[in-house]
Amino acid sequence: MQFRRAAKPSVTINIAPLVDVIFLLVIFFAVSTTFLETGGLKLELPTSSSTAEREIENITVLLAADGALSLGDEVLDIDDLATRLREALAETDRKIVVLRADTSTPHGEVVKIMDLIRASGATALTVAARHASE
Repeated sequence: MQFRRAAKPSVTINIAPLVDVIFLLVIFFAVSTTFLETGGLKLELPTSSSTAEREIENITVLLAADGALSLGDEVLDIDDLATRLREALAETDRKIVVLRADTSTPHGEVVKIMDLIRASGATALTVAARHASE
């Protein structure tokens, strides 16, 4: 006597609920993300067709058109800037400083701040510009 074997039920995993949960997580993180804004001084950066993206963790000096200086969120005068730059550079292994100068800032002021940055111990200096298409 032969017995019929029952067909094995096919085992499948329904991934539709998993896709729903992942989609909801993506929406949650997209909505709750905070974007970093560079505070301090209002600048109009010069344009360049060959700008490169830089990491945000570098020390950034802002130079406004009226000569106002800012390091991070602090508005400083030129003597305080030199002191704060030395302190900031002593705290980090990366001795890179980004200079963000307004388009209408006199060239002499920009060079003076570049010299001050170099004298403070920076090993690399980057002048920020926005891409020409912006």
